[in-house]
Amino acid sequence: MAIAFSPSAEAQDTSATPRDGIPTPEQYISTVGGESYIVPPGKFKLDGNTQYCGQRPTVIDNKLDDYGAAYPGFLIMNPRLLDKVSTPVKQWIYAHECGHQFRGPDEETADCFAVQRGRRQGWLKQEGLDEICTFITPAKGDAMHFSGSYRCQYMRKCFEDPSIR
Repeated sequence: MAIAFSPSAEAQDTSATPRDGIPTPEQYISTVGGESYIVPPGKFKLDGNTQYCGQRPTVIDNKLDDYGAAYPGFLIMNPRLLDKVSTPVKQWIYAHECGHQFRGPDEETADCFAVQRGRRQGWLKQEGLDEICTFITPAKGDAMHFSGSYRCQYMRKCFEDPSIR
């Protein structure tokens, strides 16, 4: 995986109280420590492909306990885990977390947003969706997510929706 980055040069007060319990990217980094850093909007790359999520920055956190996550206003990616999956899966993970930015906390909605975005932008083809399903199908459901096999079936329906342009 190739990640292009430019650490943010803007200093912000990281001692301020997070708004409604939601940290800024700088506050998140000051909490997690390590080698975390901020990639400005439009500068994050996955395998040479620039990723966009509006004007939201991406925080790189190799200690994150998942492939990706999101707080309102920014995405978090773990390149250590992303290195283990194919390009379509990486881009789907990013688009899924971006989906939370635009569509809210619902996981099904974020899944659908991601595959429809991929189809619309041309980076997700049927073969890539098959890779995503292979990746997600073994996942067991939890309080936030349906089982991987259910998510795969739902994403296939979203991907095939003829109204997506």
